[in-house]
Amino acid sequence: MVFGLGNKSFLTNPAHYATPSLDRGPPTSRGTAERTIKNYDYVIIGGGTAGSVLASRLTEDPTINVLVLEAGQDHRGILETRIPAAFGKLFHTDNDWNYRTTAQPNVANRELYWPRGKMIGGSSSMNAMMHHHCDAHDFNEWANEFGCKGWDYKSMQPYFRRSEKFTPNPNRRPVDVSHRGNAGLWETGYSYLSEVGDKGFIEGCKEVGIPYNSDINTPSGTLGVTTFQTFISPRGARSSAATAYLPQHVVNRSNLHIATGVMVTKILFDVTTGSEPTAIGAELQTKRDGPKYHVGARKEVLLCGGAINTPQTLLLSGIGPREQLTKHNIPVIVENNKVGTELKDHFCSSGLMGKTKPGVSLDFLYNDLRSLPHLARWLVTGGGPMTTNVGEAAAFIRTVDPPVRMPATCKVQPKDYGSGEHGPDVEIIGAPLAFIDHGESRPPGNADVFSMVPIGLRPQSKGTIELESRDPFQHPIINPNYLSEKNDRDVLVVGVRVCLEILRSKALEKYLEPVEVNDDPDSPWWPYSASDIHAITDEQIVSWMPHTAFTLYHPIGTARMGPNSNDSVVDLQCKVHGTKGLRVIDASIFPEQVSGHPTAPIIAIAEKAAEQIRGIALKKAQL
Repeated sequence: MVFGLGNKSFLTNPAHYATPSLDRGPPTSRGTAERTIKNYDYVIIGGGTAGSVLASRLTEDPTINVLVLEAGQDHRGILETRIPAAFGKLFHTDNDWNYRTTAQPNVANRELYWPRGKMIGGSSSMNAMMHHHCDAHDFNEWANEFGCKGWDYKSMQPYFRRSEKFTPNPNRRPVDVSHRGNAGLWETGYSYLSEVGDKGFIEGCKEVGIPYNSDINTPSGTLGVTTFQTFISPRGARSSAATAYLPQHVVNRSNLHIATGVMVTKILFDVTTGSEPTAIGAELQTKRDGPKYHVGARKEVLLCGGAINTPQTLLLSGIGPREQLTKHNIPVIVENNKVGTELKDHFCSSGLMGKTKPGVSLDFLYNDLRSLPHLARWLVTGGGPMTTNVGEAAAFIRTVDPPVRMPATCKVQPKDYGSGEHGPDVEIIGAPLAFIDHGESRPPGNADVFSMVPIGLRPQSKGTIELESRDPFQHPIINPNYLSEKNDRDVLVVGVRVCLEILRSKALEKYLEPVEVNDDPDSPWWPYSASDIHAITDEQIVSWMPHTAFTLYHPIGTARMGPNSNDSVVDLQCKVHGTKGLRVIDASIFPEQVSGHPTAPIIAIAEKAAEQIRGIALKKAQL
């Protein structure tokens, strides 16, 4: 039964009707948590990327009864979630949590915008669709360096493959399909590739010494330049966690219940039975000044809120640092100083832009009138530029071994924090359009451009998520502490220099207009416009980087996994230390930042967790 979702009757108060025991109208009070009637086997908090996977996989067993609680709305009424190129249209809408960080001292004291999906499917319904396992050594590091046995790449690979249904593209360079899944629920393939991305950027990377890598989703690793595989259907539509795992026939399952438009205010615990508090349900509201409702979980509560909402929910529920909980008059259920800490994010410098010749870029997509014929083409055929994921191609490099020789003006010497011996620490994305201020600003003179941006993949800077207040409707305090570690700046300096070499390559220059030479770092075309890119100093680059620097939308680690409660929040089965009946399954459990795009790892983690949970449920049933 679905509430606020699908073809079934829409119920105006999904929170009320998600509690079958309340059959005579909304109550004024439900009493204590211990009196909550337990109506569901599992209550999933968050219907985003991981939550969608869990809801689908758990209810494959008709004996398992699941309730999903999602703060956002149904994704299926939102056309922009289906059109790959339209994801930016969802920013700053009701389908976006619309977060902002605290002022960042090392990023020109700017408060930075963090978009996060607030709908079924979560951020998988509004991101750039990169399908990336990340480097195999990232997961080996989880197992070997952080004690997370069973989470190495060999253990994770079956879940990557299980999730995927890959469609080859005969017009792309061939890949070894033995590394691709062909029977999963999540459709993957290739989005639109512009000529400048293919013949310009990729060939330009090869020209400066970055080898081509036809498939970065294999045990061989990520290094090299590649065309991204994306999560896109053969019909040219986004294949989000929602469309893949919650199609109509799954939504129609009698043992699956989805309540949308509800805010979980806290997890409910039984603290009177046993030695550890046991999660028995959730408290929720449909609006800030509305009544509160309780829903119960017979077996477990599964928290899938993501790297921001998950620590906020844990803190509101009394799990976290004692000092912070006491400050907000929240009773301490479990003291754990790691909740909301260890926040890491992939951070980009300001982007580098080359002015393109007419007809080269896809900047026309920013113009509703000019993009209309391409929208019509997509609606009819599912093809064309509307299927672009913007970040078409990327190069993954190690700054301790840059592909080009650094000029004498480069004094920085980054340390190697890549995973294993071959893990990259910088990704350079090539995009055939401007992406300034998350696509909200246009380049000088409204020019058409080709953009490149270096991203620090293995940041050493750590941040925090803390409560602003005990009001669950108020955003938490997000402080990523960007560039607080010097090595993060050094890595980006080298990344910028490699970008400049690619921009000056013969392959890419064929598609670019010459710009007037200007050595002023405040010029909008600098540093590409510099008369001598090798004369640019490290200090000039460091000063320029924060102007329009931005997040790549990959926060992790705020409820990290580990075997010991003194340095982690969840154990190796994703169970919250010191509790019973509560797991966290989302990017917040990553022990360390992955060197790439996290959607595929999140889905693989959810697949693995669903198998763990169902295995336990089956074992208990057999007993």
